[in-house]
Amino acid sequence: MIPCEALTGGRKASRCGLLLLGLSAPWLAAPLGAQEPAPADSVISLGELIVSALRAPTSVGEVPVNVTTVTREELRLSAAETLQDVLQEVPGLNFRFPFQAGVAHPSWQAVTLRGLGGTAASRTLVLVDGVPLNDPYFGWVRWSQVPVEVIERIEIVRGGATVSWGSQSLAGVVHVITRSGGAGGFSAGAQGGSQSTFRGDAMASFGDDRVGGYVAGEIFDSGGYILTEPGLRGPVDIPSASSHGALRAKVELQAGDRLRLHAQANYFDQDKDNATPLRNNTTEAGFGQLGATLTGADGSALTLNAYMQSQSYVNSFSSVDGMRASEQPSISQDVPSSGVGANLVWQKPGLGAHSLTLGADLLSATGDATEQFLYNDGGFRRQRETGGDQALYGFFAQDRIRVGDRWQLYGGLRLDLWRNSSGVRHIFNIADRDVLTDEQFDDRSGTQLSHNLGFMHEASDAVALRGSFYSGLRVPTLNELYKPFRAAGNVVNESNEALDPERVLGAELGLDLQPDPSVLIRLTGFWARVSDAITDVTIQEAETSGVIQPCGFVAAGGVCRRRDNVGTLRSTGLETEIEIRPAAAWLLALNHQYNPTEVTDAPGRPDLIGNEVQGSPTHRAMFRVGHIDPTTLEVVATARYLGARFDNDLNTGEIAGSFLLDLRLRRQLTSRLSAFASMQNIFDTVAEMSHDANGFIRVASPRAVVGGLRVRLGG
Repeated sequence: MIPCEALTGGRKASRCGLLLLGLSAPWLAAPLGAQEPAPADSVISLGELIVSALRAPTSVGEVPVNVTTVTREELRLSAAETLQDVLQEVPGLNFRFPFQAGVAHPSWQAVTLRGLGGTAASRTLVLVDGVPLNDPYFGWVRWSQVPVEVIERIEIVRGGATVSWGSQSLAGVVHVITRSGGAGGFSAGAQGGSQSTFRGDAMASFGDDRVGGYVAGEIFDSGGYILTEPGLRGPVDIPSASSHGALRAKVELQAGDRLRLHAQANYFDQDKDNATPLRNNTTEAGFGQLGATLTGADGSALTLNAYMQSQSYVNSFSSVDGMRASEQPSISQDVPSSGVGANLVWQKPGLGAHSLTLGADLLSATGDATEQFLYNDGGFRRQRETGGDQALYGFFAQDRIRVGDRWQLYGGLRLDLWRNSSGVRHIFNIADRDVLTDEQFDDRSGTQLSHNLGFMHEASDAVALRGSFYSGLRVPTLNELYKPFRAAGNVVNESNEALDPERVLGAELGLDLQPDPSVLIRLTGFWARVSDAITDVTIQEAETSGVIQPCGFVAAGGVCRRRDNVGTLRSTGLETEIEIRPAAAWLLALNHQYNPTEVTDAPGRPDLIGNEVQGSPTHRAMFRVGHIDPTTLEVVATARYLGARFDNDLNTGEIAGSFLLDLRLRRQLTSRLSAFASMQNIFDTVAEMSHDANGFIRVASPRAVVGGLRVRLGG
């Protein structure tokens, strides 16, 4: 294992402290346990418990929408190094720009489902043990906050979740469920390889009949790679180095026969170099959660969760000349923000033929951005201060009704209330404090009623039909409403305080086939329409440097865009998932999504009608084959295809499709020690990840090889 002294610098040393804190837990001297058991003859099942879809424990085989679960076994078999890497193998799940989390700028890490791409804000709600991971101000997700080692399983619910989870789940839900405490155990791993990458993690768990939990830490450091396409590189292009530390703790306490308490906390610290010397960002974020579940004598359960998120985000951008030979600062940002939320859910299973769930939730977010811009003669000349507050409230009721032995019907209603307030924009000259802009935006509020209807029909023991029809909304984030930004390629993007919420109407029909316990086939056809869809709309491309309203000064070759309710998007498609276990130690898996998504209505912008939604490929697929018996050498190959898609609303920057092949090897050396190695992008493919309208291209990582050891003690 690489010692902490090898990671120099104050922040990196503190991250070693995070890892050592996990190592020094008092229960790490637990008894040594046996190696992980070999898989059973079939681990394919639609009976896994989930909580995401209906906000109550329900098996996959009883949910009317398409749900994919990523198990601990699949996490072990994947060559993925982060949670984001794992999710890129799931059909129907799209990232704004699918770079690895270690090199991606935070604004590239927005996630969505079924082609419903948009701005840097996610149209998909990401939860960790029921608490939102989405940034309360920006809406994007910092995937590295969740070390893979603490994950028990991941549940992906496509569409139809807005009644249960509210406005942030317009396209669906990704629910990460972390491990519970066991009888006591400890695991630690260290790995290193290409791009001077090192990752170390440790997790100590504890538990008995009354109390359980874990403490886990991770440190990561990588020199990164040059994101610019090889033929376009110039002197300013440098590797996208990144480092972070994460610490997460969870405690569950059985306080009485019917009362269970739980608490979680997370701390995250990250530094990133964003591909040129003057572009970088840092994030320091924390969250805390407290909750309780009270079980009634009649089997009912009342669950309360309260949580708080806080983060500090500092970011620097630059303008690069056309030859990529020089750059100068363009903007410096400091964006502190926070969010406070709570939810209360009452569940009553077995109420005759009914299973009833009632709930309420709230989220209050606030954020302020201080930005210095207009760099000239060695300093910034102007300062912009923007900010605002947002409150979201929701009340929902849903019921599941059993009709006979083979039919289940579902129905739900939700009322959302939202309010945006205290929105401001101030711009002044730094030298003399002369005020140039002093705007106070009107407070705005609204309500929306959403629904879902669904059914499940077990036609036979091997065939099941499911369907759903739903509506919902997404309220724009504070970032979309109030904070403009500048990005690579001399892109200037204006905010829009007058944005209306997006509204979705969708339906899906699915067929689950299990002709044999070792074969599972899931087919899902879907349709969705997003009205008042929020996207970054191109106002004008700059042939020469000058002022373009409402963006202000735009350098030659750049572009002025503004967030706007563009009109209507239509997403249709077919999801295919096949898993076969021909023998206990062998796995074959295939998934494919066909999903054309386009603009069908754009008032005032007829040139956008018929265009594909940015960042959304029509085809994406994954194929995996592996020998997975942990008593021998495990070998798993994963092939990923990502189809062509566009980088902007005008469809002028086409990102070429790509095919990547990854390999994962693992060997259990002893009952306590295992060795592993992964190779990503075996063929060293130059895969486009973004393609600006001006021809600037960023690419995925070249071939990367890492290897390491993991020790497991106890439970």
